This record gives sequence, C-alpha cells and structure tokens, in this order.
Amino acid sequence: MPYVQRSEQGEITSLNDSPSNDNNEWLDDNHDDVLGFLQQGGRASALKQSLDASDVDMARVMEDVIDILMEKQVFVFTELPEAVQDKLNKRKQLREDVNALTNLIAEEDDIL
Repeated sequence: MPYVQRSEQGEITSLNDSPSNDNNEWLDDNHDDVLGFLQQGGRASALKQSLDASDVDMARVMEDVIDILMEKQVFVFTELPEAVQDKLNKRKQLREDVNALTNLIAEEDDIL
C-alpha cells in the first residue's frame, strides 16, 4: 500500500497512497522500514502529549511563583504588562469557577 519517500540517509520521511516523482518506491504494510517509521510517529505523538501536559503543569507553577513573589512584595502585580495581568486574572477566575462547580457537585452528592 505505501509508497515511501526517503531521506538521503535512506530513512523513510513520508508515506503516500500513490507514487510521485519523490516517492515511487512501494513497500508492503508490514515491511520493517514502514513499521519503524510508524512507530516513530507514535513515539513523537506520545512525546508531544507529554510536553503539552508538562506545559499545563508549568503554567500552574508559574502562577504559584508569581503569587509567592507578590506575597513577599518582590514586585507588584500592576508592574506586569497588562496582557499578562489579563491572562493571570482570567485563569484565576476560571480556577475559582471550576472550584465552585466542584464544590457544588460535591454538596449535591452529600444530599443523597
């Protein structure tokens, strides 16, 4: 099924359903090179998901660091650029809204 395009080093760089000038080599679906290429794509996807999850965690860490620095009066919130202030305020409000909903749901569970 796949027509492959290879790099100068002979590694597969893309798979296609039909041949073109750059990819006229046809390989079976279960060829080792095809399977290796597909596994790398899966690994890259898993790494990307891990990085995205880490970004979310780091955003929360940065919010906490900013809060601590303000509590210790290292700087004042209004010293931050307005765009940063807006983003932090929106996230703080969203977190409060989520917490309120979570508490509301928990209270409803206790009634039953």
